[in-house]
Order: sequence, then C-alpha cells, then structure tokens
Amino acid sequence: MKLPARTYGYLLAFLSAAAGAVRYNLAIYANLQGFDYVAFLTYALGVGVLASGAHVLYCDGPRGFLPLRGKTRYALLYGVLMSWSTLSHFVALYYMNETLMISVAQSGILITIALAVWLLGERFTIREWIGTGIICAAVLHYKPWSGEVPHRTGFLIVLSGVVGGSLATVGAKRWVLEVPPRVMMVWRNAVALVVVAAYALLTGRLAGPPATLGTAVAVLAAGIVGPYLHGLTFLMALEHLGAAKAALMNRVQPVIVFVLSWVFLSSVPAREDMASAALFVVGALWLVAARGKAEKA
Repeated sequence: MKLPARTYGYLLAFLSAAAGAVRYNLAIYANLQGFDYVAFLTYALGVGVLASGAHVLYCDGPRGFLPLRGKTRYALLYGVLMSWSTLSHFVALYYMNETLMISVAQSGILITIALAVWLLGERFTIREWIGTGIICAAVLHYKPWSGEVPHRTGFLIVLSGVVGGSLATVGAKRWVLEVPPRVMMVWRNAVALVVVAAYALLTGRLAGPPATLGTAVAVLAAGIVGPYLHGLTFLMALEHLGAAKAALMNRVQPVIVFVLSWVFLSSVPAREDMASAALFVVGALWLVAARGKAEKA
C-alpha cells in the first residue's frame, strides 16, 4: 500500500530524527571512551563523504560529482550554510557555557517557521498551528533559558549559525526540486569535512584514529547514520513536506536520544526532560493527525 505523500514526508523526517539521535548517542559513547567529540565528528564526516559519494557514483556515475554546473551549485551553497551552522556551536563555546548556547540555538525552529511562511508562502491550518505550538513549547522547555545574559560575541555567533541553518533548510526546499538529495548530501558532507577538519587542526583537537575497536565501530556507524542517512532522509522529506513541517517533525530527536541513552547507556533522563519528551510526542502526533492545506512549493 502506497503511503500518502504527506504521511511519507513525515515518516522520512522522523527517520532523519532517529538517525540523528543514534549519531548523538554514538558520540557520547565515544567520548566516554576518551575520544574527543570534534575528532569524532571529523572522522564521522569522512565516513559520511565516502557513503554519500558511493551513493552518487552508483546512481549517477562520475558526472554526479560536478556541482558547479548550472543549478547544481545549490549543493555547494547548502554545504556552506550547514557547515557554518555546525561550526558556530563550537566557536560559541569559547564565549558561553554549553547550556546557554543550546538555549540560544533552540530559536532556530522559530526562525525556520518564520522564513518558510515568509519566503516560501507555507501555510498552516488551525490544528497544525496547535501542533506547531506544542512542539515549540517542548523545544523551549527542553533547555530553558536561565536568565543569564549571553556574551554578545557568543550570542551573535550562535545566532548567525542558527540563521544559516534555517536558510539552508528553507533553501533546500527549493533546491531539492533542482538537485537530487544524494548530490546535495555529498557536497554538504565534503564542505563540512573541510571546515570541521580545519577547525580541529587549528584548535589541536584532531586526534589520531580511534584506538579501540568499539570506538572505531562507533565512528563508522555514526558516519553512516549521521552525515549520510540523517541528512539524506531530511532532504527527501522536503520533497513531500514544507520546510517548516519537516523541521518540526525533525525536532522529536531528543525523545529518541532519551530512549537510546536510557536503554544502552543506562542514563536515566531527568523529570524535566521527560516532560519535554511528552510534549514532543503530543505535538508530533497532533501535527501528523491534522489535515493540512496544500503547500506552496
């Protein structure tokens, strides 16, 4: 039985969130083994480049690696925006603590919704707005702002990364109509690898290869489910959903992180985290159940 396009899009966005959650937990595991997170991300991106490159080579042959011809330049722009979105979080930590950085970064979903409505003309029914409001409340409740005034430089760095990520999401909604998601991903991962590896070298955080079998397997798995599957399924979701709704469904990632951490890492989530998880689930189910209007592409 063929799923309706909207339902299929939500499923792909959920799978993207699940892949991201697995990658996050693998990073925690590797860090517990003494492997630096930036080094972990660098090696995982290397695996992601190989996986996404193999996908393009299998489907398109060598010609699929030419992003600067015509409209396929969008793939390179997507890679630049997403790379800065990732790197800005690390740079901002020089000016603020991690909790405050995450609190500021959470505004990304609000910016994505605003840009999708403004630039793409996306619309929501009243029921969809209710589901959107519940998910946004869960996002803000997950790492609430403590009232601490962030350092101006750190705040601007995080905000620029958030805006870059939101622009990448909104732009990708248009760009996937011109460039296949697999091509978008290979160049997104290649640019991210160059940027993150340069940062790791400059900061002295590019460690040697994983020293244990468990860490090596974690890096390999994270590279496949993170830079490859996490991004690919999200871009595929954009082929069936608006940018705002795909991003909203992708926000259920913390729920999956809590479950995986509890099952595999014996990390019991705090009561506040469980409340956020409940809000995420209610909001996501409400959004999927709501009957949406036709979206403008």
